[in-house]
Amino acid sequence: MDRKRIIPIFAVVFTNILGAGVILPILPLLAEGEFQATALQATTLSAVFFAAQFVAAPWLGRISDRVGRRPVLIVSQIGTVLSFILFIFAAPLGRMIDGWGISLGITGGLFMLYVARLLDGITGGNITTAQAYIADVSTPQTRAQALGMISAAFGLGFIFGPAFGGFLAGINLVAPFVGAAIITSGSVLLTIFMLTESLPPEARAAESDAAPAQSKIPTSQFLRQPNVFRILVIAFVVTLAFAALQSTFALYAERVIFPELSHAQVARNTGLILAAVGVTSVITQLFFIKSLVQRLGEFKVAILGQISLSIAFIGLSSISSPPLAALFIVPLAFGNSVNEPNLQAILTRNSDGRTRGRLLGLYQSARSLALIFGPIWAGYTFQTIGPRAPFAIAAPVVLVAIALTILLQRRDISAPAT
Repeated sequence: MDRKRIIPIFAVVFTNILGAGVILPILPLLAEGEFQATALQATTLSAVFFAAQFVAAPWLGRISDRVGRRPVLIVSQIGTVLSFILFIFAAPLGRMIDGWGISLGITGGLFMLYVARLLDGITGGNITTAQAYIADVSTPQTRAQALGMISAAFGLGFIFGPAFGGFLAGINLVAPFVGAAIITSGSVLLTIFMLTESLPPEARAAESDAAPAQSKIPTSQFLRQPNVFRILVIAFVVTLAFAALQSTFALYAERVIFPELSHAQVARNTGLILAAVGVTSVITQLFFIKSLVQRLGEFKVAILGQISLSIAFIGLSSISSPPLAALFIVPLAFGNSVNEPNLQAILTRNSDGRTRGRLLGLYQSARSLALIFGPIWAGYTFQTIGPRAPFAIAAPVVLVAIALTILLQRRDISAPAT
């Protein structure tokens, strides 16, 4: 494994996730408190980001195959920096839009938040392009270890990002976006000056020649396989439930856990609680997944993760104490950390090199669709029923996934995925 090339990409991923994590506990509170957003409008900001990313990520991937990974990483990170700048100046830009007398149905500032999230989603090909970079510079024997470093960078970013964002919120609700812009600008400079291209021109030509052969297998052929389709449905259902936490937790914390505190104080405390998600995820990935799979097998570990998620949602829907909220965050992070990799392992266990990437791409597409629709249903139920409703509904939704996984386990996946 070429550590001289792995370490810079590790730093790029870490700083990008750190920047994204900084704004995670802040954005819904900013939208609601400063720009008169409803709960549904605040959570839809997340849906807009994932919808734009869902459309643009494959396009960015194809461009990186043609022009190389480094230019795409640079451009995508510049887009993220610009989106943070739009967040910083959303208030004055919004006042200017309001002064034009155009009826948007929302405030000009909230409109600018949507524009910023849309831009960040369109250019947000950082992680998938970084994974492609790792695949370029590693061998089949070292690829898993190298990709594990990317996962570690992802986890560490989500440990320090929300905590750092919560700390900066003590200044004001715009300060975390300033910090995120500075951090991501540093990542752009790191990419420009330290990262060498991983895909030489001759390899790009080879990729272009190989593409038609790979695309001959239609997507419908994969979806017609019952076991593949069931796993994609399970991934969609679990992610649909998990999206309730990502999109509404800051608003839930404001209403339920910290009702007496200011937005800045809520953001600080929410950031610290969400940092526990990153800590639990990293510990789980480093110390528990391997031994659990060896003892129980992939199916049972996936089911264990889903049960853990369901318990966490039940707990969050019924408590109002900050220590208990932090306590129930732990099984939620653990459940998500063990469920995802095991579902992917089950999906690809009978695939080969020609189809593994396509199957994982379908898996990510199922999750992306859930991340688009999840914030919408969570925001709607939060607004129309109450702040606990998204978690109360998420618990039985995960039970559906548990039932589907048990049913899938009883069917021996012996048919090849090609």
